[in-house]
Amino acid sequence: MTKKALGKGLGVFLPDDYGILKDERYAEVEIEALVPNPSQPRLKFDSRSIEELAQSIKESGLIQPLLVTPEDDHYKIIVGERRWRAAQKAGLKKIPVLIRSIPKEKQLEFSLIENLHREDLNPLEIALVYQRLVEELGYTHEELAERVGKDRTSVTNYLRLLTLPKSVQDCLAENKISMGHARALASLENPGLQGAVVRRILARDLTVREVERLVARLKKGPVRPKQPGFDPDLKAVEEDLIRVLGTKVAISGSHKKGTIRIFYFSLDDLNRIYEKIKGEKA
Repeated sequence: MTKKALGKGLGVFLPDDYGILKDERYAEVEIEALVPNPSQPRLKFDSRSIEELAQSIKESGLIQPLLVTPEDDHYKIIVGERRWRAAQKAGLKKIPVLIRSIPKEKQLEFSLIENLHREDLNPLEIALVYQRLVEELGYTHEELAERVGKDRTSVTNYLRLLTLPKSVQDCLAENKISMGHARALASLENPGLQGAVVRRILARDLTVREVERLVARLKKGPVRPKQPGFDPDLKAVEEDLIRVLGTKVAISGSHKKGTIRIFYFSLDDLNRIYEKIKGEKA
């Protein structure tokens, strides 16, 4: 009896659907042969963290291989750029990699989703990955949630972080505020108030629960008297003052007379508003 399977290796037992196993191989390659991925979702690489990883690599070697794909005369890093940077600092000449053939049209999707699962991304970086998957690959929120293994509400909450002012996003990226803080701020919508609440968070070290209660009070808005002659244009003036002063402002009255209330949330906030009103640099 002829044993046709002998000598053909493991591949003979694998159906075509398992091409990812057939196309992947382990190797050690020259570190100069690797190039970063322009689709890398990480916004910043913490230098201290890379130094610590480099020291660990010097002592124990690089345990987890990078995932790369062949491209021209080099390999593009799909997952593991942080390890590659640390390996360079550690003075390695060669590093372990898993070489996988990934079609160009699939590289963006693969890189982003793999990094979501493997890398320690901050909430803003995750939000930007989600945004790219929606805008560049055309995913709906439901399809994206299914692809990344999250529920739709979680995906939507991350994407809402991108509506926050840049100053608030920077605080989130630098871990000055948490995802819970940012989620509460996103529901506030007014950029001036969002900035004011962030300053209060930093000044008083507010918990997420405290911020949620504060935002709930701010969202109620001022109680306006339903009086004849109330000028709807006052709302536009109020919004402008909120933007300029960066805090909650409430105007009540008519086009003839009324009151303006300006809110502050700390002594520093009061001083900042005072300098704004005086016209000096805050």
